[in-house]
Amino acid sequence: MHEWPLIAFTLLIQASVGATLFAGLFGCWINKSAGQEHGFQVIRPVLLTICIMTAVGLMLSVAHLGYPMNAFNSLRHAGSSWLSREIISTGVFFGVICLVSLRMLIAKRILPTLLLIAAIVGLVDVFCMAEVYRHTMVVTWAHINTQFTFFGSVLALGASISVLLIALKSKGKVGDELGFKMVFVAALFIGISLVGRLAVLPCYISALQALSSAGGATFPIDALTQFNQSACLRMTGWIIGLLGLLLTVLAIYKGRSQAVAKQASMLTLGSLLVIAAEIVSRYTFFMIS
Repeated sequence: MHEWPLIAFTLLIQASVGATLFAGLFGCWINKSAGQEHGFQVIRPVLLTICIMTAVGLMLSVAHLGYPMNAFNSLRHAGSSWLSREIISTGVFFGVICLVSLRMLIAKRILPTLLLIAAIVGLVDVFCMAEVYRHTMVVTWAHINTQFTFFGSVLALGASISVLLIALKSKGKVGDELGFKMVFVAALFIGISLVGRLAVLPCYISALQALSSAGGATFPIDALTQFNQSACLRMTGWIIGLLGLLLTVLAIYKGRSQAVAKQASMLTLGSLLVIAAEIVSRYTFFMIS
């Protein structure tokens, strides 16, 4: 496996976009419930984390091109190349989220509308990112499943990060009712991300089986053979993700309105398992060489 930079790049950018989306939503709720001062205290570390993740992801994307000048050359074909669009949109997202974060640090208050605008820019970036892989000769990528995979990661990673860095860190600053609302919504979106990918999976597997029966292969790599050989690892990723979701739901059920206060350990473990599942899933996505 020599695609670790791409694994890290795609996951970091998608996690940043998801975290931005949830920071905007949860920041709005905290502002209304506990006041702008508490909202700023809770969301500020998340903003810094998002900026760092995006910066690292952007550097990894440039490093993967081999030579720094290749990044500048790739920008010349935005009208015809999804790779150029991906690099441009990633740079725009990085610039927007840094400016938004700087604006809020100066104002010392959370501005949810600006965060949601940044998240929309990030979602466009993720779309371009997925299209880069859909428009390739690698048959295991050239399917709508790639879009579901990438946007599913946005929701799962964003929700998990929001539980770890927002919901759990807001204990004592917001009421139990809002804490419960945040972890419930996070669990809901983790579930949506898994169900969405499961829904498209039969169609995806059927398309690959049809291609295999017809003798289809990619050059110079037989991606279908590699895909079939990674079945156990892919199943492991699904099991870890479902277990993480189950633990999160169980923590909510046992803790009820005091889930954040009483079930912090279980919520933490559930979120970490979901993140681990996304890493395993992305590893199998790129495991074709």
